[in-house]
Amino acid sequence: MANTIAVARIPAQFYRVLETPTAPLLFDSSFLTKLEQLYLLSKKLFRGAHRAERRSRQIGSSLEFADYRNYTLGDDLRSIDWNIYGRLDRLFVKLFEQEQDLDISFLVDASASMRWKPEGSDRLSKFDQGRRIAASLAYIGLANLDRVNVHYFASRLEEDLGLCRGKSQFHKVLDFLRDAPALEGQTDLQACLRTFAQRMKRRGLVFVLSDLFDPRGFEEGLALLRYQQFEVHVIQILDPVEIRPTATGDLRLIESESGEAYEVTASEALLRRYHAEVDAFLAKANAFCLEHGIGYAQATTAVPFEELVLRVLRDGRMIQ
Repeated sequence: MANTIAVARIPAQFYRVLETPTAPLLFDSSFLTKLEQLYLLSKKLFRGAHRAERRSRQIGSSLEFADYRNYTLGDDLRSIDWNIYGRLDRLFVKLFEQEQDLDISFLVDASASMRWKPEGSDRLSKFDQGRRIAASLAYIGLANLDRVNVHYFASRLEEDLGLCRGKSQFHKVLDFLRDAPALEGQTDLQACLRTFAQRMKRRGLVFVLSDLFDPRGFEEGLALLRYQQFEVHVIQILDPVEIRPTATGDLRLIESESGEAYEVTASEALLRRYHAEVDAFLAKANAFCLEHGIGYAQATTAVPFEELVLRVLRDGRMIQ
């Protein structure tokens, strides 16, 4: 078990997830310390345009002034603007915009391709990297009193964590992310996102954390979420070996989800062709998201955690 340290603002029960011998060291004390620093940064950054965009046009009792209207019998006398009454000799009441909390959903691809990593590599798998990113962004959401939920998917959408609100619920998020099931079957992003849209009663912010490796394509499912009025952010997670493999010669390749084996002779020319195909695939994902108003960020398992999360926040247009 990793040694724990006292960290301001992070309740002690968050460290409970570290106390089982089988728990992966994804969420150790240093990780939680970084989350606390990230929260402090987010409080500064979210105070600006992003918060303003989230104000509802519903009229409420917050401190964000919206407009005036004529006083009518039964209105709260505390809402009367007595300065205007003194100038115009007419009664007006102040109206305020109500800032609503946000539903934030994290859809984490738990398929076999996400769990793959190069043999002998000490890097995290794409799935583990996705879980760390989801935990980080979930913590920011909870710290800002938004409602957070986590879902796993592969060939189908699994049962979700359930809505959590407030930093005191963060240990539930960590437990859920730590105890992820091993899912089988080929990724079906379209079916999973359709099921997700059908289940959701409220629209909100959706993060899709996936390598986007789906033989059926990723476009239709993401377009459906946008059509259903969700605000969508895609975090495409890849291992550097997938982007720029260097192995040459006679190879036996096994497809991680179907189990099919392929005998290939990898020449320098074939590698160049592969590199071009990967570049085109990544450019296609980026362009599709840009065209459809979807936030997009590419994350690899080789990028240091702090740099990765902060870049994801910026590239995904969560911060200005």
